[in-house]
Amino acid sequence: MNTHTFHQKTAAFLVSSAMLMFLGAVPSLVSTKADAASNKSRVSVHDPSVIKLADGSYYIIGSHLAAARSTDLQNWTWTANSNYGTKNTTFFRDIYTDLAKPAGWSGTSENYDLSGNLWAPDIVWNPDMQKYCMYLSVNGDNWHSSIVLCTADNIDGPYQYSDTIVYSGFETNPANGANHYANTDVEKVLGSNPDLSRYLNSSGKWNAEYGTNAIDPCTFYDEAGNLWMVYGSWFGGIYMLELDEKTGLRDYTVQYKTESYNGAVQSDAYMGVHVAGGHWTSGEGPYIEYMKSPDAEKGYYYMFLSYGYFNNKGGYNMRVFRSENPQGPYVDQNGNSPIYAQAMDNIAGNIGERLMSNYQWSCNTKPNTAQGHNSVLMDDDGKLFCIYHNKFDDNYGGHEVRVHQMLLNEDGWPTATAYEYSGETLSADGHTMEAIVGNYELIWHNPNQKFENEKSADVEKPIHITLNADGTVTGDIDAAWKITKNGTPYMSFTWGGVTYKGAFIVQEDESDTQVRKMTFTATGINICIWGSKETAYNPVEDIVNLTPVADGTYTIQNVNSALYMHADMDIKNGSAEQNTDAQIWNITAVDNGWYTIRTTHGKALTVENASAENGADIVITDYIGDASQRFRFLDTGGGQYALLTAASGGNSCADVYNISKDAGANICQWEYWGGDGQKFILEPAVPEKTVLGDVNADGSFNIADAVLLQKWLLAVPNTELADWKAGDFCEDDRLTVFDLCLMKRALIQNK
Repeated sequence: MNTHTFHQKTAAFLVSSAMLMFLGAVPSLVSTKADAASNKSRVSVHDPSVIKLADGSYYIIGSHLAAARSTDLQNWTWTANSNYGTKNTTFFRDIYTDLAKPAGWSGTSENYDLSGNLWAPDIVWNPDMQKYCMYLSVNGDNWHSSIVLCTADNIDGPYQYSDTIVYSGFETNPANGANHYANTDVEKVLGSNPDLSRYLNSSGKWNAEYGTNAIDPCTFYDEAGNLWMVYGSWFGGIYMLELDEKTGLRDYTVQYKTESYNGAVQSDAYMGVHVAGGHWTSGEGPYIEYMKSPDAEKGYYYMFLSYGYFNNKGGYNMRVFRSENPQGPYVDQNGNSPIYAQAMDNIAGNIGERLMSNYQWSCNTKPNTAQGHNSVLMDDDGKLFCIYHNKFDDNYGGHEVRVHQMLLNEDGWPTATAYEYSGETLSADGHTMEAIVGNYELIWHNPNQKFENEKSADVEKPIHITLNADGTVTGDIDAAWKITKNGTPYMSFTWGGVTYKGAFIVQEDESDTQVRKMTFTATGINICIWGSKETAYNPVEDIVNLTPVADGTYTIQNVNSALYMHADMDIKNGSAEQNTDAQIWNITAVDNGWYTIRTTHGKALTVENASAENGADIVITDYIGDASQRFRFLDTGGGQYALLTAASGGNSCADVYNISKDAGANICQWEYWGGDGQKFILEPAVPEKTVLGDVNADGSFNIADAVLLQKWLLAVPNTELADWKAGDFCEDDRLTVFDLCLMKRALIQNK
């Protein structure tokens, strides 16, 4: 990169060609895209449950008390690695002491390893208690499991055991000692000497076809502020209990009936409301979240479940159901209930909306498999995320956390985006036809896919299609597509008599270079489809509103650093102080959606040498009105804009070098990729009023200003004007001896 040279003042004119935010050379060209997006920091958190903290960061915790943090849902830092095989954890001082009671229930064997049986914790902030509440599965053999509540003042602990909420595996034989029902809260719920026959098989052991395993808790508040816990796994299925918000424990005032309908249990007096599963049928990791589309009249409670076995050949996959009420009944897109009246193999099959299958894009080095046990986050900005663990078809068996943004389609069903999250935002204005049409890869997520027995055919790979401007789809299939509502990204895809509804969204693919692509995601009859354009996204093709910014005076704040674009070398560079002349810009539309961006002194924001290359400096020069000084505002959503450059043909934009948050960081030109270092917020600004004659900028005009201007005109060394324009009495945008004469006259007249 070229070293920036600053022009010295002359007797007639001050040239202020200060660089934006930085006054010097940049060492070498390094792609800010590569620095930002490649090589994401990965963690392996089994059964990740997510919570957003008050500081804006994201926190996940999973089985064996592994935990991690992130500020962007893309890069994760370990908070606690897996605590398998240790008694001293990040969250407890000594698990065998702190969790002695539930361990005594579950650990019926001398070889019982408590550290390996702390499963799927869920943390929620309880505002009534002013505590972090961890709902933790303490798993045992023969379904001798329990879900306990532990509380802490800080999310990282230390946590203290409060009480046990629900038990499974209890028996009636006094000889079984620790696992006798008297050691639980059964009598507190059912009364003394209860009839427990429905929970027991012919051998007097736990009847797992009826009774659930007390693991995998998820807690949530409904719209009325009531606290619920959904839990369970396979076997007897998934159940729900109402909790007491003041204690975080089971609300014993709420009673449940024991009811069945056509062989399917509807509720149980001890276990609660039955919402899914039963009769040994697969299904675990329940997670419920209330979600509502911005323009929808009502929202729904969405229940996410994982079917199958969690290994890279076990067919693990995520399913979705919804209900208008937190306790159900829940149904899928086809009206199917997730409650089973008999045992069946549901790992494959079209019950529950299947979010994704085992898949491999052409840019993936290996198939993604066994996605599941997810949590869901509706963020403050309305973005919806699915956080899950993902395996790979690599014969290794390891797993990593993955995050995909989800979109609610026009029917209110969630559909996961085609690639993992990289900061993308759904366009508020939709997309141009030019940006959409073209050749695509298409993945159809087969609801019957199991991926068992190492069958490579059980990995969904893309077919090739073309979206045409006339609404037809050609290539490997014949179909149709359309924008379902003008001015929005929402679309439909009709194929084989099925209409899939979803939306277009620009994403980074999962190649090493993470190329931005136009993609779509859609769902219908419980099946999801993904599309990814084969060519790179060109933002200049996709400006729906060519003039999204009104002519006016603005400050320009970088989204990543929160610092303001700065153009005066005499003021501290990168200052976050608003409404100084150095940070005020006059934005004016010129033609065809292009704008000039000029300082209050009339200088223009300029791509140096009109270069189209990455790394070209953006400087302040005299206004000449050519392509080097023209910019187009790409609306990226949320009141944020990218400043596309005409010098690059609209392919590149203003970019804070190396995504720096430091004051003084250089602003250059770089290929647009959508990072926060390339996004700016425009805020209307009113320049500070200049006191005529106040060239030293001390707020008043007096003899000291005349002396300073005279020294400056005589080129006395080290003489600087704080505000040269205040001395322009002739109003000709230059300083001469005539200005000095008028200044002295004004001083005399003011006496």
